[in-house]
Amino acid sequence: MKEKKSTVTFNELPDTITPLEYADWRGIGENKAREIFNSKGFPRIKGTGVKQVADKRAVLLFELGLQEEDKTEVLKEMARQII
Repeated sequence: MKEKKSTVTFNELPDTITPLEYADWRGIGENKAREIFNSKGFPRIKGTGVKQVADKRAVLLFELGLQEEDKTEVLKEMARQII
């Protein structure tokens, strides 16, 4: 199977992403992206009905596979940079 090339960088993504934007960033097909979005533990934003969206920072932490205490530290640093 031919690997798809990523078309956007993390910084180019909007703050909330859809499976299509996730697919473009990770260089995967849209079907695979939707499968990942529906997987257990994926940080989808709840209460959006059928629309699948996720915060890009939460997705990055999910991708990195960080433990809870590490996630907390990374999120604190992100917050410091935003403020």
